[in-house]
Amino acid sequence: MKPLANENHLQLLQRHEEFLRKLGNDYSVPIIARQPEGLPRIVGTGCFFRCEREWFLVTAEHVASDFFPADKQKPGSLPHSFCLVPGTDERLTPITGRLLRSEEHDTAVFHIDKPEAIRARWKPVTVLDLLPDNDAIKYPWYHVTGWPIEYSKRTDGVLGAEKFSFNAQAEPCAEPLESRHEFTFPLHRNEFVTIDGDSARHPALQGISGAPVWCIFSADGAYRPRLAGIQHGYLDRHTTWLIKATKWGAMRMLIEIAFPGLFRSAEKLAGL
Repeated sequence: MKPLANENHLQLLQRHEEFLRKLGNDYSVPIIARQPEGLPRIVGTGCFFRCEREWFLVTAEHVASDFFPADKQKPGSLPHSFCLVPGTDERLTPITGRLLRSEEHDTAVFHIDKPEAIRARWKPVTVLDLLPDNDAIKYPWYHVTGWPIEYSKRTDGVLGAEKFSFNAQAEPCAEPLESRHEFTFPLHRNEFVTIDGDSARHPALQGISGAPVWCIFSADGAYRPRLAGIQHGYLDRHTTWLIKATKWGAMRMLIEIAFPGLFRSAEKLAGL
């Protein structure tokens, strides 16, 4: 994150450091592909979403294309694909699911056939964790935890990788967004510091695509993490990377196409 003109902001982040770390440990899932020679490789990040009894793995569409290239999809079909994620003992666990995708919004959702293997390890996002579309926070603070390829190594059977987390505040942006389903915020490359305020080097962002983007403070400054969307890319502006994220509504549309009424039913059960 960028050094803060207001020291109270840095102190606020430091006060919630353990909670922010838990966001990454509980929700940010490394997505892994098995290469032809058998060794795993990280291709992106995602998060699990539970809607009533149904489980989904949410990520960026270009991450999902590593598992099921669009040119191999039969017209009109909803293909099955699989990927690997760490299980309860950190051994790599295959999960299979029906793939729903949107190239327009660079989003993809796997409807997981048998979530039992990952329930004990990963905490799912639910409708109670989502940032409302009409939320009026001006220049919110975001938290992102992902699994950069730069921090990974080829290790048979287990995940040889480390997470990378950063916090950043939205700023006025003169560049037009590609769609109403997108938002941006800056990662200042030359002014990057840790949560302790120390200067640091950040990794290349390859592998972070699909990571959950959390809006971490409410309008009154209280710590209240809510999922705003997923990271899908960035624009290189030399000293700044402009992080691009897709709002959660794009994922909701994919789920509602496959399961009409499911999302609204979950909201009613949650009292929303």
